[in-house]
This record gives sequence, C-alpha cells and structure tokens, in this order.
Amino acid sequence: MALFDEVLLKTFMILLFSGMLGLVFILIMHILMPKTVLKTYFKEPYFGPGEIAMFTGFPFAYMRTAMFMRALAFPASGKKRRVENAYKLAPVWYCKVSKYFIIIYVPLMALLLLTGVIGFIHFEAWKQ
Repeated sequence: MALFDEVLLKTFMILLFSGMLGLVFILIMHILMPKTVLKTYFKEPYFGPGEIAMFTGFPFAYMRTAMFMRALAFPASGKKRRVENAYKLAPVWYCKVSKYFIIIYVPLMALLLLTGVIGFIHFEAWKQ
C-alpha cells in the first residue's frame, strides 16, 4: 500500500472517529440543555407547530440541541428565529462550551467530507 493511501485512510478513520465522538458530545449537551431556554424559546412564535412536533422526538431532538447550541454560542445566528437573546438564559459555561465545540466540530466535518471526496476520486481513478 502506497504512503498516500495509508495517510489518506488513517486521516479518514481519525476524522470519522472524531465525528462519532462529536455525536456523543451532542448527546451529553442534549441532556445538559438548560430547560429555561427550551421553555422560553421552543414554542410559537419562534417555531411553527410542525417544527415543534418534529423536533420533540428522536432523532430530531438532537438537531434541536445543535440549533440551540449554535444560537447560544453565536447569538447573531439566531436573528431569523428571533432567539438572539437566548444566551442570557443559559449558563456562561454552556455558551462557551457550545462555541468551542462548533469552532472545532464544523472544520473537522468539512475536512472529513473533503478527505472522503479525495479518497473516492483517488480509489476510483486507481481502478482505471
């Protein structure tokens, strides 16, 4: 196996593992989500009735957690839903942890996607 193949495969596996750890972290943050934020902002007029029904159960409740983590970490991103003041109801540590998680997780997932595309192109081109 060539060096490039080995590095590409190991990089992909490490990034995939870190992505899985990120999902476990979102599960932990879901459990620790401040109830005051949910009671105040997870209702109409901030969310529609269909969104409330959809984001209440598994698996979309974790997506709701990620959405609120983003709004708590970067208040300007909650402008469209008018939740830019949600950070005032959450503990400072939750907002900071959310910010650091998003700053680390988003580039890692972009790198995972890029590595997957490069690997797909490389190994498909290798067949010919």
